[in-house]
Amino acid sequence: MPDPIILVDYDPAWPGSFAREADALMKAFGDTQHLVEHIGSTAVPGLSAKPVIDILVAVADEALLDTATEEEAVPGEERAIDPRGNAAHVRLVRAVTGCKFSYRGVNGLPGRLYFFRHREGRSAHVHIAQDGSWFVHDQLLFRDWLRTHPEDAKGYEALKLDLAGKHRDDRVAYTMAKSGFIRDVLLRAGGIGPWLRQ
Repeated sequence: MPDPIILVDYDPAWPGSFAREADALMKAFGDTQHLVEHIGSTAVPGLSAKPVIDILVAVADEALLDTATEEEAVPGEERAIDPRGNAAHVRLVRAVTGCKFSYRGVNGLPGRLYFFRHREGRSAHVHIAQDGSWFVHDQLLFRDWLRTHPEDAKGYEALKLDLAGKHRDDRVAYTMAKSGFIRDVLLRAGGIGPWLRQ
């Protein structure tokens, strides 16, 4: 069943939605300190977006990201997978799934754990990566660039609106079609992801 790409006007309630999700995650993590940040288009004031809150969790311990013994999820599917591996990794995954998220492992992007929840009014994604990694660096860099460069934010919005019309029922094509713009911004801003120079 298609899950159409629908962009909506910026909602000033999105930062509050993020704050509630972040609070629940931090409580689930207990005494462990992880950096929790609002990323993606809903984190850029004034920018139209899919009404999905993207949450970045940066962890210090690389062992928390060990997915070597887990099944590999197929990108684009939504079937949850079970965490396997060291006890700390499994505990981390269970903390997030305890907040009503489904776990998808790396979901096509090694070094990042991906979780999703698709519910009316409470849709969110969680991305967990190592603090200091290119993924964390570039996610925060892109968000901050759009926050401080309104001409690029408007250009990104126009591109997304155009692509949402062209690829309404194809999330993979929509995402891939945005990559040139994202690459251009990150190269100008100082992005470090290995994909930027491929």
